[in-house]
Amino acid sequence: MYKLILATNRVNIREMFKNINWLSLGFCEPLYAADSDEAIALLNSKAVDAIGFYLEGNDVTVLSHFLHYERPSLPVYSVSHDAQKQLTILRELSGVLNRIHADTTDEPYDDDMMRTMMRDELMHSLLCGELEDFSVAERQFKLIRAHISTTRPCMVYELDMPQGDVYMSQHANAADRLERALRNNFFGGYVDHIYYTVAVITPRHIRAAAIPEGGLDQDFADFERRANEHMQASIDKIKEYLNLDMTVAESGPIRNLRGFLNNEGGEENGNS
Repeated sequence: MYKLILATNRVNIREMFKNINWLSLGFCEPLYAADSDEAIALLNSKAVDAIGFYLEGNDVTVLSHFLHYERPSLPVYSVSHDAQKQLTILRELSGVLNRIHADTTDEPYDDDMMRTMMRDELMHSLLCGELEDFSVAERQFKLIRAHISTTRPCMVYELDMPQGDVYMSQHANAADRLERALRNNFFGGYVDHIYYTVAVITPRHIRAAAIPEGGLDQDFADFERRANEHMQASIDKIKEYLNLDMTVAESGPIRNLRGFLNNEGGEENGNS
């Protein structure tokens, strides 16, 4: 049974939570906190699997700061006024926790590795335009603590790999293998407060994105410069180590990650 904290100063939300059938969802009834100090005290004294909070006023910043720096891996679930929506959120939370803590393989996966895998899968779906409801993606990013901004401008790179068809024909599961190699060894991960990710769209078309780290106010011109430099350096390394030619066919900013939803951001991209 998973253990939760609910931190809220809204009586109606607490009463709604008390009427939920927690056993049927696989949770114990949450521990309740009325403010940030109580929530932090619970986090320091109890072992819990996730926290949700709805705190009015400046009190919320204290808890947000604590979670960012002291509990960077603890899943944070959304809190809604609507009972049916809250049940949906809790079922999503249960699914994420089940996967994070799954022990179904002999591979040496730990919780952080599972979160990374889930983040990579989510970003692949987002970059490929496979997601239809961005609110689901936003909740998933919070649950797996991706630490990326969903509201700030991002840089998108449409890459052309002329040898793509040949490469794909020479390797089993070539698209997945290439995407993992590009993400893990060249483009991907956190570099200087920017998160880089990549998706193989077609054998020749690779899409990469540079996304600001969440919680930081970065100057966009500087962000764009650093992202462009990292992208070119990664392309040079790909040529050196994989002997694959890759060029930036198109690049530019989108308003935020929502721009990937059903290719909404395509018309906002500028030419490089």
